[in-house]
Amino acid sequence: MRILDRYILRRFIVTLLFALFAFIIIFIVVDLIGNLDKFIDKNVPKIIITKFYVSYSPFIFVLVLPIAMLLASLFSMGQMARYNELTAIKSVGVSLNRILLPLLIFSFFVSLLALVFGEKIVPPANQKNSNIKNEYIKSVKKDINTRVKNIFLRDREDRRIFIDYYDSRDKTAHKVSIQKYIGNQIVERVDAPKMKWEDGTWVLYNGYKRLFSGINEQATPFKILKDPNIHFKPEQLVESNKAPEDLSYDELKTFIQEVIRNGGNPNRWLVDLHLKISIPFANLIMVLFGSPLASNKKRSGAIFGCMVSLVICFFYFGFVKFAQTLGHNGTLSPLLAAWLANAIFFVSGIFLLTVAK
Repeated sequence: MRILDRYILRRFIVTLLFALFAFIIIFIVVDLIGNLDKFIDKNVPKIIITKFYVSYSPFIFVLVLPIAMLLASLFSMGQMARYNELTAIKSVGVSLNRILLPLLIFSFFVSLLALVFGEKIVPPANQKNSNIKNEYIKSVKKDINTRVKNIFLRDREDRRIFIDYYDSRDKTAHKVSIQKYIGNQIVERVDAPKMKWEDGTWVLYNGYKRLFSGINEQATPFKILKDPNIHFKPEQLVESNKAPEDLSYDELKTFIQEVIRNGGNPNRWLVDLHLKISIPFANLIMVLFGSPLASNKKRSGAIFGCMVSLVICFFYFGFVKFAQTLGHNGTLSPLLAAWLANAIFFVSGIFLLTVAK
């Protein structure tokens, strides 16, 4: 059976690589056309444009990988059904479940790879992409009258800043926590209910400065503390509010703990935290759902494969977004909201696999 497994996997992987390459190129070309006028207006150098799309590619890869997995399963299995290869294999007593086993195992490991890739590669790449966008493409807006909630940022590699909300009308941040790390060990923490931009620097009011040395902690209260080492400016706070996909799992988890500590509602962030685990397993779900559909010779054409891919992905990601919204507003628990789409499509895939002939 190893020869058969290798044969099936080879057809699947070749189609998968082709689909990934095509989707990424199409995505970049469409985005480049949409941003071309901005690049020209801002006179962005070609090397910066290249760096922009290189840093954008990891996010695109994770985004299109489930679609490519679905398309690869439909096309590889569809071609085998169309040319009676599946019929020949079944005639010697090999079940469809056994035929699809190498694809399911492979897709499971791809899901794990996507999980690690999305945790380790995508967040720093997104940050580089945002930095290029803010520096070369976007104009930092001034005179913004708005309130931004739940801000998390790093102004230096070893320092994290949490802000419950920022009001640009008076340039004041509320419920501020500034944490300095050496490796994964916190060594300094400054907490203040208010931080205000005054005379070109940030001033913290009525807080505590804590120094940590092993198990020892030294807490010093203050009424006014100027911190000239905070490098971001007020108008950048509106731009710097990171999306959940720009944070790693640990960073988002730390941020949620800070939201809870500040008395905020963490539900929307908990949903996004659980989605960081559930979304990568869409790769397994797509193969489990798509392969049985393509195993029927009557439904094995290229047009059928493309149409089914679009329909399945539309319903899957639409349902993910719907459940995510229900989780954000508290209608569903964060865990259920993140995994509901996977559960429904997994059960549906098992059903299709059971009834497929």
